[in-house]
Amino acid sequence: MFRTLRHLLLPVLNALGALLVMLSLTMIVPLGIAYRDNEATILGFATSIAITAGAGLTLFFLTRRKKRELEARDGFLLVTLSWLAVAFFSSIPFYLLLPNISYNNLFFEAVSCLTTTGATALNNLNELPISINYWRCLLSWLGGMGILVLAVAILPLLGVGGSQVFKAENTNLFKDSKLTPRIADTAKALYSIYVAFSVLCVLGYNWAGMNWDEAFMFMFTTMSLSGISPYDMSIGHFNSSAIEMVAVLFIIFSGFNFSLHFMAWRQRSILSYFTDSEARAWIMILVVGTAIVYGILAINGTYLTWETTLRHALFSVVSIFSTTGYVSADFASWPPVIGALLLFCGLFASCSGSTGGGVKLIRVLILIKHGFLTLEKLIRPRAYLPLRVGNQNITDSLVLNIFSFLSLHLLVVSICTFIILASGVDFVTAFSSVWACIGNIGPGLGDVGPMNNYAWCNPVHLWVGAFCMFVGRLELFTVFVLFSRSFWRT
Repeated sequence: MFRTLRHLLLPVLNALGALLVMLSLTMIVPLGIAYRDNEATILGFATSIAITAGAGLTLFFLTRRKKRELEARDGFLLVTLSWLAVAFFSSIPFYLLLPNISYNNLFFEAVSCLTTTGATALNNLNELPISINYWRCLLSWLGGMGILVLAVAILPLLGVGGSQVFKAENTNLFKDSKLTPRIADTAKALYSIYVAFSVLCVLGYNWAGMNWDEAFMFMFTTMSLSGISPYDMSIGHFNSSAIEMVAVLFIIFSGFNFSLHFMAWRQRSILSYFTDSEARAWIMILVVGTAIVYGILAINGTYLTWETTLRHALFSVVSIFSTTGYVSADFASWPPVIGALLLFCGLFASCSGSTGGGVKLIRVLILIKHGFLTLEKLIRPRAYLPLRVGNQNITDSLVLNIFSFLSLHLLVVSICTFIILASGVDFVTAFSSVWACIGNIGPGLGDVGPMNNYAWCNPVHLWVGAFCMFVGRLELFTVFVLFSRSFWRT
């Protein structure tokens, strides 16, 4: 047993050490901001860099002789340990620089930023040093495409086994499909697109009225579909339709499968967006959702003009459906059906391979087609009726995998809701916070609604929420497979 543990764990710790060194280098960004503005946070970030780099170098050199090509199960172990370790070391600057805030809140904040959930557990964000807000937003950008996808793209340390890591972390349902022959080239291509449109997003926000610091921070959390904001009022702080429309444009872009962006770039054609079933469904659900919310708001006379009604309906639907979680208006004060609709669709609407969270739209499309196909087979039992979504043949094993995934998802939501209920929280707040955290949406209903946050939550609520964000971002199986006996057998 001990030899098996060493065989599995030591090579993973070697890769993890290099990843922590990479994380320490990203802390140079908020350190530079602190130095530029002569903030008192300089020492805290410098200390965090030293601790993180020291831990990473220690792990790397102590296990360098155990380095080997990573296998499939190594990928699951590395992804899970990496996200846990990065969340812990990312919380060190918060711990050093915000000593009056409970570590329960600070760890929750780090997990929320990294998993692109956007559910803050801090108050008075406007008053935080800008370097801390930069770090919160930058963490979201790093987590958006995946911290290990970035490592595969820029570090050779994972070698050939990097493909196993890429598959374990990537949210694309069809994980065996390759954009390029080498997985490192695929990771580089995806990150190149991510960076290029991040630059365009910064320019767009600055054009719309943000200063450069605001433009960079909101770019980080827009492209990653995180919704983390340096302001308590989120993007509603600006009360600007131009800024909101820039956000809508780049949120929709990031809500697509990034493989489609790569295909469009390589083929010099946008045809791939129209031929992909999930992409068409993504646009359709945004249009239909906006129409429904607009209709309900108009009927109830929530706003005085149709322009204001459409503006808030469009922004709220795009933001919540994509799991971004920006708010421009208090949708909890709208007719109750809207809040329920937004949160329900937020769990299912984003595309696989995007930077969004949730169950992913492709799974819903497969189950809908499977349901209609089952009905047709009752009428024509001898007919050969293959299940296809777009140009993909859907196997029975994949359908079973989706049913298992949704069953596990429901089980986790149920158990976590009951745990939070037992800690003294009301049902609406408990259920919606679990739903919002596991779907990486951010705002929920009740006491965690769009105009509130998670700062008031008790420790049980915060740690359960952090767990939900973590397993939700890694799509459950990547984490829970570690608890199976077969995983640890030789």
